[in-house]
Amino acid sequence: MRAVVVVALLGLGCASSDVIATLRDGSVGIDAPLADARLDAPDAPRVDGGFCAGSGPLFQVGDGAGEPRCGGTVTQTTFRFALCACDGFALSHALTVDAFDSREGPWTPGRRGGSVGSNLAFAASAGASVGGSVIAESDVDGAGLPIDVGGSVRAGGMLSGSAAFGIDKDLFTGAGVSVDRLRVDGVVHLPTGAPYDVRASEDVGGVVREPVVVDAPCDCDVSRLLDVGAVVEEYRDDNDDARAGLTPESLGEGDDRRVELDCGRYYFDRVAGGALELVIRGRVAIFVASDLALDGAFVVTLEAGAELDLFVAGNVLGTARWTIGDPTRPSRVRFYVGGAGTVDLGAGGDLAANLYAPRAELVTPESLEVFGSVFVRRLAASGPLTVHYDEAILDVGGECPTPDGCDTCRDCGNQACVDGACGLCRSDADCCAPLVCAAGRCIPEPF
Repeated sequence: MRAVVVVALLGLGCASSDVIATLRDGSVGIDAPLADARLDAPDAPRVDGGFCAGSGPLFQVGDGAGEPRCGGTVTQTTFRFALCACDGFALSHALTVDAFDSREGPWTPGRRGGSVGSNLAFAASAGASVGGSVIAESDVDGAGLPIDVGGSVRAGGMLSGSAAFGIDKDLFTGAGVSVDRLRVDGVVHLPTGAPYDVRASEDVGGVVREPVVVDAPCDCDVSRLLDVGAVVEEYRDDNDDARAGLTPESLGEGDDRRVELDCGRYYFDRVAGGALELVIRGRVAIFVASDLALDGAFVVTLEAGAELDLFVAGNVLGTARWTIGDPTRPSRVRFYVGGAGTVDLGAGGDLAANLYAPRAELVTPESLEVFGSVFVRRLAASGPLTVHYDEAILDVGGECPTPDGCDTCRDCGNQACVDGACGLCRSDADCCAPLVCAAGRCIPEPF
């Protein structure tokens, strides 16, 4: 049996003689006061305001670091890498990473870019092609098939393994080199006394002995992690469910369902049951208080101009293949997971989204293709993994105010923090890795 649920809200900008329930002004943040508006005549002017008139991620979210920060700033600083893992990788199949900018057009093969970061080691046992740079606080290791990197490799530990390493820019290693085959079109940087052992073939632009320090690339410090559960809890009683004819239990169980959502913010205790198709119209935020666990496919379709922020306080389980978002505009879907278990995509998927799950392990035994970016605690991929990084995510904070002061480039939306104020960068060191400084702006590394 297939159940069809159609939720068609009037929308906060539609003319009506009814009360338009609660207009929320996104410009005042997550704790915004509610304001009611009544349109007394059928030909009353449109009411455009608040959440539905805005764009981008929720205006303010708490991040555990004190005062709430603008959601666009949090998002664009979080998704600087195509792929970032707090506790490293377990890759038993090929990894492919490249980049595009959806503001300029759809993805096409062959464009460089898209960097990979790990706060532990980066290990690829079945080969990897990374269009950008690889930054690991610990070792970079490869066995078997070649590892090709279009940018630089920065390893706080050793570069080692039997793979043929091909690096188009520089290699920085804090503990030395022990590999069979090495090509570095730039220069090898390593400390005095660190081993440099290339056993079979070597083609490098030079070797420089100097101190090498590699900072953790991914923002995994507990004090900076987004508290997804707290964000969800904010909307337990402040949502548009009733106006849409929904309840917190509406998606808890059921057979295959199709749900169409107009602009609004919706709260559910959990999402479970059979296949679920969401059709998103306008700006939509969905808050799930526990798990998202489906026995069937999960399909999210965006109509023209739509965008989605999906917050899941618990864990995620998919037993059928998932298809989420529009590959021509991945920056319009942000998927935040707060659980400390897994994001288990048992049948793989095609995700045009930016996935944030810093406490969870992403498990994918089947092929997974991502248009967007992935930030997880750990990644365990035993199927092919392809990530097409969309650089447009770096601009979703365009409506965020510039802070009065700053401590790091993260406070400035990836731009330089100079002497306690957001300003022009002077060198790459002023930018949040893997961004680089060009004409005073921190931008994706050019290729």
